[in-house]
Amino acid sequence: MEPLFDGRVTLKVADTVRGTWALPKWENVSVGRLPAAGLRIEDSWVPARLCRFMPYELGWLVQVGRARVEVQNKYLGRVVFPARSVVALQPGRSRLLFPELDDYCMLGVVIGAGEAEGLPVLEDGDDLGVEPRRRTAYAVDRIEMPDSHRAILAVAFQHLMVRAESPGNIALAAAQRLGKSEQAVKNVMASTRKKVNNERWLNLQTTDQLGHYLVRLTRNVTWEDVPVPLRDEGLPR
Repeated sequence: MEPLFDGRVTLKVADTVRGTWALPKWENVSVGRLPAAGLRIEDSWVPARLCRFMPYELGWLVQVGRARVEVQNKYLGRVVFPARSVVALQPGRSRLLFPELDDYCMLGVVIGAGEAEGLPVLEDGDDLGVEPRRRTAYAVDRIEMPDSHRAILAVAFQHLMVRAESPGNIALAAAQRLGKSEQAVKNVMASTRKKVNNERWLNLQTTDQLGHYLVRLTRNVTWEDVPVPLRDEGLPR
């Protein structure tokens, strides 16, 4: 259904505003590194499918890809949504931030009467299914850490690899399986999060965000890092 209002989106990457465009009111439009994306961002660290905008009666829905999004507006305040989420944007101003990417990327969305007047309208190309020739840069950049730390993190976030339910206390659950203290696991998580934030200029604040970044987003911790005796123990069959 066509929105009642107009919408525009502004892209800012690092410290540069790259432009402002009208959101189409009659079809979806993609944002990312796909060659045919209506709003194409060519930087190597940007996912092929960062997000897409889908019109609906009260505004636009934004569906995010593998990278989490922080949405800021008067309706929500500041909320971080997980990968694959669909978030409704209503009249007014919203900021979409992607804190897990390797540099600053912000989409500013304004929805209201006449807000897109005179702006070029974004439109996806016909070959949207064609992938970029190069993978997203962050997916291959390996974070250096001791093998012992990598094993602890792999056990802690093993549930993300098999898409199982998260333990109520991730550090405690991992400690019990590894035969270590909960504090020892927490120390590894804290030191790794600090290292990632410093090296990648990120702002990961929680254990859940760290796990998502290491396992789902960048593939820095994988199934091969889980100690062999623990690969099946304690997981759903």
